[in-house]
Amino acid sequence: MSDPLFYVVEIDLPSGQAGRDLATFRDWYANVHAPHLYEAGFTTCTSYRGVSGAMQVVDIYQAPDWSIFESERFARYRRVAAADPHLPPFMTGIPNIRTPYVAASPGSDAARQPLATDWITLWRLDADATVTARITDWLAEEGEATLRSRGIGRVRVLKRTRPAPTGTSDRPAVALVLESGSRPADEFIDAAGAPDFLRGALGKGPHFCGYRLYPWPDDRGLMAPDAA
Repeated sequence: MSDPLFYVVEIDLPSGQAGRDLATFRDWYANVHAPHLYEAGFTTCTSYRGVSGAMQVVDIYQAPDWSIFESERFARYRRVAAADPHLPPFMTGIPNIRTPYVAASPGSDAARQPLATDWITLWRLDADATVTARITDWLAEEGEATLRSRGIGRVRVLKRTRPAPTGTSDRPAVALVLESGSRPADEFIDAAGAPDFLRGALGKGPHFCGYRLYPWPDDRGLMAPDAA
């Protein structure tokens, strides 16, 4: 059985013009970039604006497996993207980190579900196989129930796979992806509410929490902790 790909792309927009550049990026992403990526074979293309943690914007793409990067459809996309006349000029050379992941547990049902959530939180972990297995056990025994009681829906445990052909990453080996319909409590954004063994694996891996950038407007009300 092939491993579904969960591809995380983090970017920082230029400082000093954040409002204008964010709006420009959002329009380009929705009307040009995402359609091209669907044509390339990705099954999910979505973008989140950060309210806490590393980088300003996180784009997440899903595909059936790694072979998408070796397909002619993806090669065609790269040719189209290289000549994209609509690419905002400030997108060239901006800081970006590209991390491909697969499920830490082969056959995980959660990993195969399409990403369809309004808020997302990433915990990055310096975890070996033993710690990763302990995380999986904790989630099954009590972690998922605890998180659900605090508004977190699906939780994905992911591990890094081969480097992407389009960029590099310095992110830790493992990530937890927390999905929610509203902004999570602060203790779950930075993992302060996680058990000690899990917090110990966070290391220097930066977290991220953000809300869906498109099609939502950039509404200040979405920033409120009790936003629905």
